[in-house]
Amino acid sequence: MKAELLILGVLHGGDLHPYEIKRRLTAAHVDHYIDVDVGTLYYAVRSLARDGLIEAKGVETVARGGERTTYGLTPAGKARFHALMAERLADLSPRYHPLYPALMFLHHADPAVVADALRHRLAEQLAYHAPLKALADHLAPIHSTGMRAILENGLAHMETENAWLARLVETIEAGDIRPPDYERARLMGLFPGGTLPPEYQQLPPPAKAPRSKPRLAKKPKPDAKHPLS
Repeated sequence: MKAELLILGVLHGGDLHPYEIKRRLTAAHVDHYIDVDVGTLYYAVRSLARDGLIEAKGVETVARGGERTTYGLTPAGKARFHALMAERLADLSPRYHPLYPALMFLHHADPAVVADALRHRLAEQLAYHAPLKALADHLAPIHSTGMRAILENGLAHMETENAWLARLVETIEAGDIRPPDYERARLMGLFPGGTLPPEYQQLPPPAKAPRSKPRLAKKPKPDAKHPLS
């Protein structure tokens, strides 16, 4: 569950009802840097409660006579949080850029169309960088160490990406688009089935993140009226 770590993490700050959990995550703009749908948070809270990772702590009365259930962490929920933290921090899974599949076949595409698309992409990213940098600077006095690290990482990646895109557009506009040289690859013994540089061959495979034990759903208690249900 993608929202699992987020919910358990927010509840480490105290007991909250689902609306407040969602409000805090929304205020942190998690949807900008974490692949999670905050709109599904209510379902995730129910799932965590069903599995015994969080539990109802009380009920708050709201406007027009409504009620909200407040949830807090259980010991199992705290243990699950630390297991998920270890898993995330050790995760070295490769990250694949969405442009890579298209760039493999750049020499088959219309250079003008590609350059125009990349210029548009670059313009969008440049337009997003300035307000993000302003937001990071404005909130710097109140940010936690972790949130500051997230913004610094995001800005650094964006700046590197923008510089890379600008160079790529210049290359395309200069007409320096080459197909793979299979004849030269054959002469170098690289194609087909050739060997790679020794330095590359000595690289260890990417480490796999330690997997935390799967959550075990609690068995529902039998209905008193229908004990076999």
